[in-house]
Amino acid sequence: MQRDNDAEEYTELFLSFSNRMEAWLRKALIATLAGLCLCQLLLRIPALRAYIASADRYEGVAIDRAGER
Repeated sequence: MQRDNDAEEYTELFLSFSNRMEAWLRKALIATLAGLCLCQLLLRIPALRAYIASADRYEGVAIDRAGER
């Protein structure tokens, strides 16, 4: 009888904890995806790209494809 009560109490505590952690992880995942999208948008701005990513300095001269049309 006491074992059943202990098991039920443990189950309730575990479910409470897991629900809180699930909500926290969901918020963290959404924040991470939003941050990723924001960084990708910022990389599309050439003036900011030089400060964010250093790889462009090592790629050489950019090809101007606008004149090909």
